[in-house]
Amino acid sequence: MPERLLHPGRPSAAQGSAPGDLEGIPEGFEALRVTGAAGVRTVILKSRLRDRLLEAGVRDPRNLGAGPLVAGWIEGGRTRHALLRCGDEAWVLKSYRRGGVLGRWNSSRYWGARRFLDELRVAAHAERAGIPTAEVLALVVERAGLGSVRAWLVTRYLAGVRPLPELFGDAREGPIFRAAGEAVGRMHEAGIDHPDLHIGNIMGSFDGDEPHVHIVDWDRARVRERSAWSPYANLVRLWRSVEKGRRSGGVRRLERPVREFIRGYFAGRPRALREARGYFRRRAFLLGVRLWLWRAWRWT
Repeated sequence: MPERLLHPGRPSAAQGSAPGDLEGIPEGFEALRVTGAAGVRTVILKSRLRDRLLEAGVRDPRNLGAGPLVAGWIEGGRTRHALLRCGDEAWVLKSYRRGGVLGRWNSSRYWGARRFLDELRVAAHAERAGIPTAEVLALVVERAGLGSVRAWLVTRYLAGVRPLPELFGDAREGPIFRAAGEAVGRMHEAGIDHPDLHIGNIMGSFDGDEPHVHIVDWDRARVRERSAWSPYANLVRLWRSVEKGRRSGGVRRLERPVREFIRGYFAGRPRALREARGYFRRRAFLLGVRLWLWRAWRWT
């Protein structure tokens, strides 16, 4: 299977060292162009794990996800993900899948690779900023004809974690939700706008009584200048997912976990708390106006 080194992992491809659609490969990653029976693939992988990833078969993610390294399956939204065991390493192989109406007839093809590269860049930025997350190890993008592509993502497996909704009512829900607030606050301090942040993207675990939280799935997230967006819009999206989960999961009391999340998020930042209060008051007013207009339209 012929391959060609496109980007050797030198610091900051964002400065223009990578060609075309590979511009902006994060520091510490390198890219290969692989040509085989299945077509042309671009393999972007973490330089320090290059040999191990290639030996495992990351060049061919279809065979990797059906081969002897598969140790199980993890449910993940639109599809299940393969859990891979490679020596003392445990990885998750995610195949990108569309949702909604479009996904019913075109579940795996996308037009352009920017979405996947953006996720890779945000994940690498989060890791450098010290935000607890699943380490991204490789991204594979395959040409699929008519300008479309398919993509796969390899991340490090987080053992023992549970989605935050499963921790409602736990005796230790206070500390874990405070840790979740701290993690989201650090995400925003690092300039990451995550418009699709929901409670299922936050994973929790305990080491004894010590809480640990990881933010996973950076799809649609972007690194932005602080003046270009409001982090509180992410919190509105997160609250909507909490309410949805409460209704579907039968959770009755949210006061304690929400209070602890707020304490964690705004810890040491009283000015941010005042700004958020103003934002949510304005938001509540606008939502009230929209509801009134909708009712007036219904009555006409």
